[in-house]
Amino acid sequence: MSPSVLPGALLALVASLALNAGYLTQHRGGRHLPPLDVRRPLRTLAGLLRSRVWLLGTATGMLGWALFVAALALAPLSIAQAFAGGGLALVVPLASRVTGRPLSGRERAAVPAIALGLALLAVGTRDAGARTAGHEQLLPLLVGASLAAGALLAVPAGARRPQLLGIAAGVFYGAADAATKAVCGAARSGLLPAILSPWTAALVALTVAAFFCFQRGLQTGRPLPVIALMATSTSLVAVIGGLAAFAEPLGQTPLLAALRICGLLTVAVAGWVLAPAPARLLPASPTRELAGDGPALR
Repeated sequence: MSPSVLPGALLALVASLALNAGYLTQHRGGRHLPPLDVRRPLRTLAGLLRSRVWLLGTATGMLGWALFVAALALAPLSIAQAFAGGGLALVVPLASRVTGRPLSGRERAAVPAIALGLALLAVGTRDAGARTAGHEQLLPLLVGASLAAGALLAVPAGARRPQLLGIAAGVFYGAADAATKAVCGAARSGLLPAILSPWTAALVALTVAAFFCFQRGLQTGRPLPVIALMATSTSLVAVIGGLAAFAEPLGQTPLLAALRICGLLTVAVAGWVLAPAPARLLPASPTRELAGDGPALR
């Protein structure tokens, strides 16, 4: 891995620790709050702000997001996203040690698998070749992702509604990551161009949509599959954005390209296994088991 990319990859790992800690703290702080209602955003926000634990989780998550933005400014989107997902290899064993709850066999296997996948991604990775996205490259991705997420949200309510909300949240988050990368490119010309960039408005809108989908999915369903689906769809959309909208090269040679593809797939599959683990390892709510039947409290 080139010296110009390595700091961004390491920042993405640290960002993953903060983001996952923030998610878990939000999960604990918001379990007894009133249901989220996108039709009453101010009332919903006021309810969330009354929980100090939720606020702590939000602050931690915002720190993680800021670190991830810094990672995007230094590394290709596909690499930063993969290393952010790879942070689960640090978060999950730590959560197991803190709570005293053992990992499953699949989870124990997924931890070194992520490490292997990141090692494959690091081979021959360079920042050269990536470019700043223009409207003709990034806009179709953002529009397509928004339409896909909207189609998921339009599905009639049913037993799978929380999982669909998780997927929709991940699609929005992945598109927001691509918009964030574009804002980082605009920021090279100064703060004002970044603020006035259309990608900044897209970033805000996509993040708000993802926030409501994810929080509502956690409130109305079992959090483990919602978290896994959100994390997987985020990674998928973000990696597609890096390759398609920013022309990030897979590798300088066919062998390097094959290694990076294997690395991306390994991190994605292992991340799918590990994504729900932090929530599973948390102590259950006094009134309802986290993995029990019916809607999980947050």
